[in-house]
Amino acid sequence: MWSLIRAHPLSRRDIILLCFGFTASALLFAFLSSFLSPLDYAPLRLGASGSSTASACARRPLPPSSQDPYNQTRAFHAFDDVLLVVFFSHPRYDAGNLDAHREVYSEFFPNILYIGPGSREDAGFAHSYDVLTDTFKSDEDLSEGQWHMAGRMAHHMLYTAMEQHPCYDGYLFAPFDIFLNIPRLVQFPQDSIWYLSDLKTRYIPNRAQEGGATGSPAEVPRPPGIRLSPELDGDWREKWESIWKDWWWGEPHVGLAACLPAYYNISSVQRERLAELTDGVPRLIGGSVDTAYIPGHLRSDFLDTLGTFLETDCFLEIALPTSLHLVLSEEEEIVWVDHHWTWTPPFDASYVRAQWAKGIEVDTWHRWFWGEPDPADPKSGRFVARPGVVEEVRALLRESWERQGVEVPEPPY
Repeated sequence: MWSLIRAHPLSRRDIILLCFGFTASALLFAFLSSFLSPLDYAPLRLGASGSSTASACARRPLPPSSQDPYNQTRAFHAFDDVLLVVFFSHPRYDAGNLDAHREVYSEFFPNILYIGPGSREDAGFAHSYDVLTDTFKSDEDLSEGQWHMAGRMAHHMLYTAMEQHPCYDGYLFAPFDIFLNIPRLVQFPQDSIWYLSDLKTRYIPNRAQEGGATGSPAEVPRPPGIRLSPELDGDWREKWESIWKDWWWGEPHVGLAACLPAYYNISSVQRERLAELTDGVPRLIGGSVDTAYIPGHLRSDFLDTLGTFLETDCFLEIALPTSLHLVLSEEEEIVWVDHHWTWTPPFDASYVRAQWAKGIEVDTWHRWFWGEPDPADPKSGRFVARPGVVEEVRALLRESWERQGVEVPEPPY
């Protein structure tokens, strides 16, 4: 082309028309690009170091409930590029469940996405669009069996959140009724999966525990970890009796019978790599999913894998743990989370302090109660915000900062 230009010099009129053509093309491209949503961009990929490239990717705005009142004054920035995905199995956004949660944790997480199977329209029009609504198989009918609970497919909420919101270094998935021990979580590497897995596991040292400074798995007491399924070609159907005795594996609606079609649609490379973690025997992984962190560099692979399970009715506590392990590369490890879950009282700070007194760490804990039965009508079943609950969490976190030997930040952090 340049040889032609040298042979045939352009006139001033030709130069003007050429410049006009380039300018018009650029304007047209910019105009068309304005109609593309963030979903049209390629997934964010991070280097092994975990350093953020989020600034090079345009994040989709979060709903109004995610607005961070400390955005201008926070000095704590460890989780600035992490999206905290807080899910509700039922639309129970009142009784402090959303507002008190946000007041506590937005000091550490400027990006929180509240997601559940309904809006906050009961709180008025101003709140009717302030959570991300995901109703996928969120109905509940326990008359058909315990399997038909709301929340059985809550991993769809995680998929929705991650698919609609690229451009983060990582995604922390947790229910609203959980205690997040920030002084512990801030020590976890954000380029690794976090989960309560004792397969190919990395333990983060804990100076607050006797023998915990080395990060050795054997020297400190820990809560239970994952569950391994029966051998897939075994007689698990015939041996299964109930979810209370044999867990969810043999449950005909959401157990292995529902999960295996998805498992066999996963690449053989991934399945073989997972089998290597379970002594060469193909198995699925189960367990609580009240805390799971997915680094941004695994976002695309994780969505592909989890999406395969979402084509079935595979139960949340099988589909998500199995997906986490299926996307694990040969070089990576899963960071262990000392996660607790309980069904009996206490549901307040006294539980955490009791575990600390026994030398047991609590990185996260489900179930934390933000509310309490209405004192004016205790039999109504209605909950109201628990007085002083925000300061109760902050006091617990101050204790944890001191236990970890870190200078206590002054709010706003």
